Amino acid sequence: MRESDLHIVAEIERQSFSDPWSMCTLREAIEGKNPYSYFHVVRLRQVLIAYVNYWLILDEAHIVNLAVSPAYRRSGLGKYLLAKSLEYIRDKGGRQVHLEVRLSNVAAQNLYRQFGFRLVHIRRRYYQDNGEDACVFHIRNLLEVDL
Repeated sequence: MRESDLHIVAEIERQSFSDPWSMCTLREAIEGKNPYSYFHVVRLRQVLIAYVNYWLILDEAHIVNLAVSPAYRRSGLGKYLLAKSLEYIRDKGGRQVHLEVRLSNVAAQNLYRQFGFRLVHIRRRYYQDNGEDACVFHIRNLLEVDL
């Protein structure tokens, strides 16, 4: 991701999440203030249409955000982006991967299960905007997952 992508990512954030990251938070994420933060994007004819952000610390990754522009949802881009990200994490030595997803986001939960994520915990009232619970998903050993 490049700094010139910030406005597009911020718009996809706004369209995808009820509590989107601010432009300032996104900017800090790509300026290297967090050396463990990675962004991958998908472009179609030079236009950014999907992105993922995760943190990789030693052998543990935390997927922070994954979003696809509304016009391109249900096209397999989220699945593609998740697969490529998990490959990159594995190649960089990542073995464990976890994430949180809203209890109501069944489509995302089904996607994560396709990649071997397992529900390990419910965090009650995790999301500040509406108090919704979060499902914590985890891959214990990425080496055992077929990508």
